[in-house]
Amino acid sequence: MACECIERRTKNGTEIISLDPLVIYINNFTSTIEAEELINIGSPDFASSFISRSRGANTLVTGRTSSSAPLELSHPLVSCILRRARRFMGSMLLPHEPFSVPQLVRYFPGQKYDLHTDFWPEHQVITDGSERLFNRVASFFVFLRANCTEGYTYFPSVEPTGTSAASPASDEELDKWYGHRVARGEIDGEEKGVKFKPIQGNAVFWINLNEKGEGDRRLVHAGLPVGEGEKIGLNIWPRKFYGTERSKKERERSGWSGKWRD
Repeated sequence: MACECIERRTKNGTEIISLDPLVIYINNFTSTIEAEELINIGSPDFASSFISRSRGANTLVTGRTSSSAPLELSHPLVSCILRRARRFMGSMLLPHEPFSVPQLVRYFPGQKYDLHTDFWPEHQVITDGSERLFNRVASFFVFLRANCTEGYTYFPSVEPTGTSAASPASDEELDKWYGHRVARGEIDGEEKGVKFKPIQGNAVFWINLNEKGEGDRRLVHAGLPVGEGEKIGLNIWPRKFYGTERSKKERERSGWSGKWRD
């Protein structure tokens, strides 16, 4: 499929869910045709999902039971979607700063991804010989197929702007503000945070790291189990550089750990 990468004028635009931490809901980030074609591109490569640790090999874990598939960066449609993501981020991502390989994730009934963060606790060394350190400064999660019940993406520590954990928004208020796209979450029997309903073409965007490159644990999130049907999403991870391995060692000697903040 040939794709002319144009500026999409999204119906209903974007909606700020939270300013601190910054979480934005994007309506119609992809078209239906784009969503299905992205799935077609990656479908032959689906395999069991793993987690990428700060150190050591990638690992299969019981807390992540979906399947995943990489998308080739050079494919015209993939390049189109990444340019769209870059435009959305504006000056946050410098021209020389790339994206990680985009990742499809597929969930069938009962499959899930337990609470996790997208950033690494320690910056990673890029494998081009430059010793540059990078991390996932932000994340896009795009719902490409939503033929399912349940399967929400849940952020237990995010409350809509103007509310708080002590004075949370009700389900009725969330319905009034966002329709049925955003709902109250629940953890250990307690209502907490917000969750996003899978709707084809829509996306959630959030900032993982502050200006010092420190990760924000409030962006911990989960892919809740799918009830019936199938959910397929797309992870887009912009990379930002944070000095070099040599400068990291110098900072460690001066007392900065490079790990996330509370």
